[in-house]
Amino acid sequence: MKKATCRALPILLFFAACGNEPTQKTTNNSDSPKNTTEVNLPPATYLEGIYATSTAVGKGVENLFDANPSSVWQTLPGTGPDEGIMLYFQDALPIAGIEIESKEGVFAINPEKNDAPILIYTNGQAANAGMPNARISVNQNGLVKSLFIRFTLTGKEETETLREGVNLYSYPKDAFISISEIKVMNDKGETLRLVPPQSLKGTVIASSTLAPEAAYSPANLFDSRKEFVWAEGAPSSGEGEFLTFDFDQPVEITAIQIWNGYQRSNEHFSANARLRDFDFGVKGASSNAYTLRDTKAGQKIELRAPVKGSSFELKIKSIYPGKSYKDLAISDLVFYNRAQPFVLRSNLPEKYQATLRSTAASSPIAKLLDKRISNHITEDVPDGDIFFTSNSIILRSDGTFVYYSDNSSGGNLDISTIADGNWEMLSGSQIKVFGKWTDLVNWPEYYKGNAQKNPTRIFKDVLTVSASKVVGTKMMGTFYLK
Repeated sequence: MKKATCRALPILLFFAACGNEPTQKTTNNSDSPKNTTEVNLPPATYLEGIYATSTAVGKGVENLFDANPSSVWQTLPGTGPDEGIMLYFQDALPIAGIEIESKEGVFAINPEKNDAPILIYTNGQAANAGMPNARISVNQNGLVKSLFIRFTLTGKEETETLREGVNLYSYPKDAFISISEIKVMNDKGETLRLVPPQSLKGTVIASSTLAPEAAYSPANLFDSRKEFVWAEGAPSSGEGEFLTFDFDQPVEITAIQIWNGYQRSNEHFSANARLRDFDFGVKGASSNAYTLRDTKAGQKIELRAPVKGSSFELKIKSIYPGKSYKDLAISDLVFYNRAQPFVLRSNLPEKYQATLRSTAASSPIAKLLDKRISNHITEDVPDGDIFFTSNSIILRSDGTFVYYSDNSSGGNLDISTIADGNWEMLSGSQIKVFGKWTDLVNWPEYYKGNAQKNPTRIFKDVLTVSASKVVGTKMMGTFYLK
């Protein structure tokens, strides 16, 4: 028997963006980088990256920052608990509070039960919990570079006893979380004007991509998730491989920020090759050479001269070799036009998602997509104590997953586990999950850097899916279904 729902950050994370200007040109986060209007606004706090772990079509996380209360971020139908939103700030800054404005009817929480359905994490560390539509204090001593908002319950969850000692926690198929605005306050009580990267339509093409393509796609370079990467698939270690960035409209690039290597964990980073020297410029024209340090930190490269056009190329010249694998990986990339960050938005994610859904449509895997499976198991043990296990897993239709586990006995938490990464279908009834596995006894001490050893490791498992259960081969145990 394995484990499950830990109250910890689904993805442990990194960096972000803020910037201040006396008078700011507001830029529509649309397909045109020139759609600007002169207005007097509070100084901008630029976000280096944003993402949501679940998003309904046409209701992306960028809607939270458009000053339009009628536009929302929304999860997929049937998706709510254990999903969340990540904000990365370019420069660390003091944050004192946050307010999540939800649409009416999303939450059905009874305040008398003291339920706190929203958990806030800063720099990967639990900061506080609170209610929607109310200020949540951020108990953070110091500056904040990353902020994660996790929704743990909505009050609409349903419980069903499957057999003695096993309860299934499910979420209504038509329910969802819908948020209209996120307000972040600094230590002076001022509400920050958050400006995310522009998302500009285009196409990204890699000279090669490691299989499975959906897991290592070049589109991962612009998803703001440092643990998902583009990995080249050439027989060599990446020298001579290239990336082409074609924008639908001309842009100007003055700088590039790159998160080098496979940043899912320290082990992933050292195991795979990283970028060292590269050329960058307008495709078909002369380019300049640049060098990256061998570090996980984001590296902002100021170009020797601004480049303008619609098509650009990055060519790999040399690499830092990996300890275990030849494959070169790059985790994330952001372009800059002076202060304004922007990314390329391609149709590759939608293409992969449609292919996965189509492939799974006639299999038992289809009913699991984008749904949280949660089992709570209670057992009596010989010494008279009660052993409690809480397990949950979400297999997302974008090919990612997250798994939580809590094990406790005698009222004390024994161990928490979190695993996240990618999954792929092996057959109509089997899938492979692979990524990062972390066992922790004391999450706060780990986040503070006080752990005696690194509890994170690379892992993979094979899950067999039937109409009544999901069974892991070696690590994830069994999940019972309705």
